[in-house]
Amino acid sequence: MVTIREIAEKAGVSKSTVSLALRQDPACSTKTIKRITRLANKMGYRPNPLVKANMANMRLGKRRKNVQSILAYFYDTSRGSPYELESFKGACKRADELGFALEPFAYNEPGLSPKRLLQILRSRNVQGILIGENDSPIQHIDLKWDEFAVATIGYTIQDPCVDRIGYDHVENMNQLYNDLRRRGYQRVGLAVRSDFDNRITHSPIASYLRFQFEQSLSEPLQVYVESKNWKRASFLKWFRANKPDCIVTVGNEIGKWLTHAKIRIPEDVGVFSIWGNLREESITYSHFDISLEQLARITIDVISDQLNSNSRGVPQQRRSILISGEIVHLDSLRSIAK
Repeated sequence: MVTIREIAEKAGVSKSTVSLALRQDPACSTKTIKRITRLANKMGYRPNPLVKANMANMRLGKRRKNVQSILAYFYDTSRGSPYELESFKGACKRADELGFALEPFAYNEPGLSPKRLLQILRSRNVQGILIGENDSPIQHIDLKWDEFAVATIGYTIQDPCVDRIGYDHVENMNQLYNDLRRRGYQRVGLAVRSDFDNRITHSPIASYLRFQFEQSLSEPLQVYVESKNWKRASFLKWFRANKPDCIVTVGNEIGKWLTHAKIRIPEDVGVFSIWGNLREESITYSHFDISLEQLARITIDVISDQLNSNSRGVPQQRRSILISGEIVHLDSLRSIAK
């Protein structure tokens, strides 16, 4: 990011002269304004619209310290109304606290071209974009990103490669397996959908294989990571072949399959859900306390920081902010032996 100080040093003038010239203040000569403006453009200088607006308010004697700017919440139309999403609600609250207004935009609305979407964002004077979470990976969103501060919730979006705020699944899994050891489980199995594993960069499988290696089992369990074959009959076949005493999974589905097969939880097998299905209201088994509202609030903070530092577009190096979760026990695991 090019600053006024750098322009002043390059031009051999004071910072105040550069500031006046870039505002085309009559106190500067036309020749100086043209020279400074030309140099600033050449160096890639881009004014911060929030600072510019706030300074204008100060000059006009307005009392309000902050100017409300528009942020966009990008959501997938398949997720229904954004106003019902936990992440949108949390993002709205945090945006309001920071003096922003958050508006929802369906980036994949039928018939809406990237060009038209950009025109809409420009007409609304949108300065930043929060890309919401989704059930499945998003390969690409086509947009001219260099005009916006942008960050995303979780690992869903593949392109653009922007700052993301998600849960630390590796830390969470390590915490979980330590807990399962204390509960005396010897044959822990992993059963997750492959699309979920793909969406969070294979963290469940990686952490599980490390756990198995540390356990030094003579007959390691096969992982049950399926997509098209994610069915009750297929799962029960895996379950009977591997004989796990505890299953790490996602959502409530595996627990329902076990109950249907008259397999008792936790007497016959323990169940722990590392993540809820985004469309399920609650997890009925022991799980991690995962708050999408919390992730959304932090994502708004990241976008606000980008705006304040006048950063726009896809960064050269993406930052990943990872938040660990807390274990919530709902009697689907055996107690820790005293």
